Amino acid sequence: MDSSLDFYPYSGDLMGLPANENHLVFRWNREGCKVLFSVSRRGKAASCHFASNKSGLRYIKEAVDKFVEFVFWLFDWCIMVIAQVSKASVGRLIGKVGFQPFADCEEGTLYMRQKHELC
Repeated sequence: MDSSLDFYPYSGDLMGLPANENHLVFRWNREGCKVLFSVSRRGKAASCHFASNKSGLRYIKEAVDKFVEFVFWLFDWCIMVIAQVSKASVGRLIGKVGFQPFADCEEGTLYMRQKHELC
C-alpha cells in the first residue's frame, strides 16, 4: 500500500496542534473527520503531535498507526517516532499501536516507537 495517499500537507486551522516553523503539518486523508499531525526532526527521530475534531476521535488509533508508518516511509533518516504525552488516556492509546514509555519529563511522559526493518 502506498503510504503517500493517506496524508497530505496541510495549512489552515491547526485546532491547537503544537507546531512552529520547524514542523511539517499533515492532514489524514479520510472523509468525515479532521485529524492533523505535526512532525519535526530530532536527530534520527521524528517528534510528533496530533489533534482531532470530535468525529476523528473514533478513528484516532488507526490514524496514529498509519501516520507513524507514513513518517517511516517519508523520511529515510527516521529510526523512531517520539511523542510527548501529558494525558494517561493518550498514553494508553498510543501504547496500543506499539509505543513504549522511555522517560518522564516535566510535561508528562515520552514515548517512542522504533522502526522495524524487514530482513
